[in-house]
Formats: sequence, structure tokens, C-alpha cells
Amino acid sequence: MKKNSIEYAHIYTNSKIDQEHLVSLKELGKVYENNDSLVVMVDDYSFPDPTFDYDSFINWLGYNGYKPHLILRESQLIPLCDQVIKLVKDIKLKKELIAYIKIKKYPCSLFIAAWYLLRLGKLEYSVFPKQEYSENLINILAESFKPFEDRAIEILSATKYKDVVSNIKNIYISGREIE
Repeated sequence: MKKNSIEYAHIYTNSKIDQEHLVSLKELGKVYENNDSLVVMVDDYSFPDPTFDYDSFINWLGYNGYKPHLILRESQLIPLCDQVIKLVKDIKLKKELIAYIKIKKYPCSLFIAAWYLLRLGKLEYSVFPKQEYSENLINILAESFKPFEDRAIEILSATKYKDVVSNIKNIYISGREIE
């Protein structure tokens, strides 16, 4: 098991690499240690674009010194989202999540909760190698993600894995912090 799993350079498939990704790499350089697992989430669910060039993105990350050990597409987490809903003990919260999915689609916060439990080794999934499990999570994210992250923590806190919340650290960036 790794000490840390660090998520960085989160990107939507309908987006391009921008200043925010450069700032994410700068922040990654401050916290990265040799045995850490580097992971990137590509959101192909919220704003899907089948023309997104995964190879170019991976090459750009590598060129800039931080090729990820694993890239996962958000849509791959749907089966785990269903598992997380089953883990939620708070009946009101569980009903809210199910209703939201029926009316709209899977909420970002549920994907985040599933992503965190997967990286911490609390959920298993064939697309995520066990050697990438870690004790702690560090997430380098845009400030705009904070409300979704807070909601994900609420979801996690309503499961038998509520103790993992103390193993999650978020670093929020604005995308304009590079000198």
C-alpha cells in the first residue's frame, strides 16, 4: 500500500489544458514523494466529448514531469457509485441520492465518494490495481470543486467508512497562482 494517492490535473473531456493544470502541477511538486501514487480523473460524464485526446494529455503531463500511474474516466465509476449508495446509512441522504439520479444523473459528490473509497482500498474494482491503494489521499483541485468535495465528505461520513475522512486532504487552487 502506498503512503499517498495524489489526484491532480483533473480535466473535463470538453476542456483543453490550461493555466489551472499548470498550477496543479506546481502544487503537486510541493507534496509529491517517490512512493506516492499519481492519479488523474478525466470527467467524461458531466460534459462528454468523444474527441478528447487522452494520449496528448498523458504526454503533456509526462513532458511536464508528472506522468500519472493511472488515469481513470469518471464514467468508469458508475458501478462503484451504486455500491456507495448501498453503504449510506442515513436514510434521508440515501433517498436524496437515489432521487437525484432518477431525475438527473449521478451527482459529482457521489463520484468523488466512490473515487476516494476506491483509492483508499475500501472498494475494489478491476480497472484500479491494488498496488495503487493508499493510506492517505491528497487532491489538488480547482476551488470551484469545494462544494462537491464537501458533499462527498458528507456521503462518506454516512457510511461505515466515515473514519477515512481524516485521511483526505484537499489543496484548492484558483488556476491563476503561477508566477
